[in-house]
Amino acid sequence: MHPDQPLKVVAIGGGTGLAALLRALKIEAGRARDPWKLTGIVTVSDNGGSSGRLRAELGGIPPGDLRNCLTALIREDSSLSALMSYRFQGSGALAGHALGNLMLLALAEITGSWVKALRDLSGSLVTLGRLFPSTLVPVTLVAEDMAGRRYEGETSVNDSKPPLARLWLEPKDPDPLPESMLAVLQADLILLAPGSLYTSTIPNLLIDELRDAILRSEAPVIYVANLMTEPGETAGLTLEDHLAAIQAFGGLGVRAVIANEAPLAPAVLDRYRLEGGAPLTLDADFLCGVPVFSRPLVDPEMETVRHHPERLMQAIRDCLETL
Repeated sequence: MHPDQPLKVVAIGGGTGLAALLRALKIEAGRARDPWKLTGIVTVSDNGGSSGRLRAELGGIPPGDLRNCLTALIREDSSLSALMSYRFQGSGALAGHALGNLMLLALAEITGSWVKALRDLSGSLVTLGRLFPSTLVPVTLVAEDMAGRRYEGETSVNDSKPPLARLWLEPKDPDPLPESMLAVLQADLILLAPGSLYTSTIPNLLIDELRDAILRSEAPVIYVANLMTEPGETAGLTLEDHLAAIQAFGGLGVRAVIANEAPLAPAVLDRYRLEGGAPLTLDADFLCGVPVFSRPLVDPEMETVRHHPERLMQAIRDCLETL
């Protein structure tokens, strides 16, 4: 497998982490010769913010992570990107809702299908790649920490005390979306996106049939690690802890890990540490027997710590050339 080939790539995750990975992969999906065939599979356990309100009021799956990832796949940044992310102001019923969330829900009701809604909106926005929810079942993420405290709902798990002893979905064994299953089984490469460890990266792996499809697939699985730990959910965890959680709760092996080695500015470090975050780095070539590809991945132009699309894409290419 070589990165110059027209690879079928599946990226799995949720929220801002998967969106950041899709922005990087879009570089290869948009090249003129032998473009990658890109599919994003998105977790649907969100119960906070605009998505949580819409889920509570209208039922069904939350649209926020799907909207965020769809926006990341738009071929060229334009006013359409800003329109999808626009949030209504004020204090009325629409306050805080993202317009893209409402558009997705409306299209899902009009077409009677989330797959058709995402396909139709993708066509209108001109995106590079496909996007699917991992399941159409409204699921709730539930966790239990080492002290036996129970956390119900994604926002609650995000404020949990790591490490977690148990993590599961309710209802258990939700049916995966067939299109997501097929994409995984046909993939040449599967990437686990950065993002919230317990609430974005792992939840898709808690769907038994989807996890089994990943295990049956011959595609290598690569984990793109977070740049920072998060207050609450991953406070104090190391990169090794992240990988161990993915292997334990997700029940699958990882072929390689891509991590950041670029130092952060002291002022940025101080700000994150005041909020309870810390850099997630590793000065080693292997972690639990898994090769680690450390590269400078941070976007130096951003005031917040974010992956630089071109740097991340080059790291993925470098990794592929060794597999």
